[in-house]
Amino acid sequence: MNHLIKSVLLAFLFLIPRESMAQESSKVSFAIRGKWFYLPGWENVSWRYYSYGGEIFLGKHHAIGLESDGFETHRRWEAGEYDNLVAMEVTKRTGIVADYKYLLPFNEFFSLYGLVYSRFLGKRRYWLEKSTEEEAPEPPDPNALLTTNSGTFTDFGAGLGGKWYFNGGSSGLDVSLNVFKRIGSYRETVRTENGWVVSNITDSPVSMYLRISFFYHFLRFKKQE
Repeated sequence: MNHLIKSVLLAFLFLIPRESMAQESSKVSFAIRGKWFYLPGWENVSWRYYSYGGEIFLGKHHAIGLESDGFETHRRWEAGEYDNLVAMEVTKRTGIVADYKYLLPFNEFFSLYGLVYSRFLGKRRYWLEKSTEEEAPEPPDPNALLTTNSGTFTDFGAGLGGKWYFNGGSSGLDVSLNVFKRIGSYRETVRTENGWVVSNITDSPVSMYLRISFFYHFLRFKKQE
């Protein structure tokens, strides 16, 4: 699978206009980017989302990025008159993202872009953590707390986005809306009254993804030609 990812990325980069790349090769700059969000949720669900990485700009129109990211969902299991915590259901995904952007600068404040990307070395884990609170009630089915799900996945996606430079400076906000295809394989282990049940699950959904990052662009080239 990793060989396939590399082949797709190399093929896409090969299609980039070489003359444009050559003309702008002397105008190289770079940026660091990242985020950390905690979103208190609805119906006892919360989310945590982080990423950190960077990208290299080849002139005004081309950017190649690489970053590590992670996403966690926390869901509370509650019971009793006062909604005491029984257990915390945790789903965690991590991966490495490589992307290419073709940028269209409008002015020193905003650039529109199209991108393609792949998330590889993706890992997914699901588990339950029993509450350690003194007044925590026992779960209706203690065996349910032994359920686990883990596996790997790869994403291929494309999207449209924009970069906003605060006050026309070097720092800003990067937002894109993407569509991706995920190829995943997971192993689920469930404890029942009859013993352990192990299932192998193959998943390949198509979904949408809103990507948000803050950045700082070093040696930014602003001149409009």
